[in-house]
Amino acid sequence: MAPHKSGLRATPCRYVLVMAALLAYVGSSYFFSTMYKDGPPLSNRTPPHKMPNRSFSGKHGEEICDIKQNFMFVKVHKAGSTTTTCIFQRFGYEHNLTFVLPIIKSDVGWPNFMKQGDFIPSADGTYNVLVDHTVYHRQLLDHLMPPDTVYISILRHPLAQLRSVFNWYHLAKKLHVFKGPDPVASFLENPAISHTSSPFTHTKNFMAYDLGFPLGLSDDQSSVDEFIQKISKEIDLVLILEHFPESLVLLRRMMCWTLKDILYNDVPKNLRNYLKPTTTNTTALIHMHRQWSNVDYQLYDYFNATLWRKIQEEDQDFHQEVRHFEKVLQSTTSYCSDSIIKLPMNAVNETTKRKDSREKNEAKKKAVLTWATGVLTIPRTAWHNEFDIDPSLCLKLKMEWHDWTHVIKKKHKMPANVSAAVRSAIEYPKPKILDKNLMIKLFHIKM
Repeated sequence: MAPHKSGLRATPCRYVLVMAALLAYVGSSYFFSTMYKDGPPLSNRTPPHKMPNRSFSGKHGEEICDIKQNFMFVKVHKAGSTTTTCIFQRFGYEHNLTFVLPIIKSDVGWPNFMKQGDFIPSADGTYNVLVDHTVYHRQLLDHLMPPDTVYISILRHPLAQLRSVFNWYHLAKKLHVFKGPDPVASFLENPAISHTSSPFTHTKNFMAYDLGFPLGLSDDQSSVDEFIQKISKEIDLVLILEHFPESLVLLRRMMCWTLKDILYNDVPKNLRNYLKPTTTNTTALIHMHRQWSNVDYQLYDYFNATLWRKIQEEDQDFHQEVRHFEKVLQSTTSYCSDSIIKLPMNAVNETTKRKDSREKNEAKKKAVLTWATGVLTIPRTAWHNEFDIDPSLCLKLKMEWHDWTHVIKKKHKMPANVSAAVRSAIEYPKPKILDKNLMIKLFHIKM
């Protein structure tokens, strides 16, 4: 395979880096190619299971389920939803699907119910995918999305979600909670909602709000029960972050996607490191939090149990597939860490050196990325055909929400008569991983 032409001058420093990566790849190729031999026996059926309410069709008697390409993801704050969104964004881009995209940088109407002016019009007025933050309202979505849309969401253990919320939104400072080593524990000793004009609060039933629950009814148990049953009927699958591999494999089977479709960068998106307290009595803290954020706990308990009930309905090889998926994810991470090379600035060619100072300063803010040759081949199993992991896929897995939204907005087709006001109102998030060269190389678009 010929080396990829990256447009960079072949300096000795660059050769050393590239050769080191190539040697690492060659040295590990045998390991990658043999680590799957203990998998299940191959099957002539693809996939080797049937899903309830899913139709199968195929030539020569094989069972091939229909790929689901119309879906809406109810993105729940601080519940692993950005990582999940990147999976959906990559799938939608690779399958040339039309997204409901926010006019602003993010959020389709959130924290209010969406309206037509919140999203970019599409060329034919139809959409396949919605993955940005929006308050779930099924009647509004039914007017926007196709009739066969699959609805998906995600939940996280409420205490873990609250800790993430506290960290992300700097709530200890905003709520003046500084007592003791654990601000969350201090808050829950005497929780109170600060007066605000917002229709939600970060600290109480925040996940339920994203799913459309009116927080004024939190103390009405009959309303809570009715809401949970409504969500259970309307949402096809609720992922659970604490069981993410199982959730994704179940998603793959339900959507009839490939294992490659659900690969992701296992470094969490939107990650902000923070110290986790070690002295807090977690059981007592959960009890206090459950009293405060009762709807979130009832949602989590219900859909965590629902997830495992769905898993029990799958074939006996489900857990084997989960272990296989985790193994492929691990080997993909190892391969990608060797394939993507950060080049020193002195390896950049003369053209880059001649750029004006502003452009050079911008270049220094980003890693200069290129890649070694070679691919990682994942052998065929009972759950998927043989497929390759290459460096370009590694970069796509590394891309963050900002990068995908920028690319998808650039590729989005609007009506020919869309007003100049709408075009000028569209905000493009600044990419975090992609630079101008990678944007052109991977997606053939300009920033």
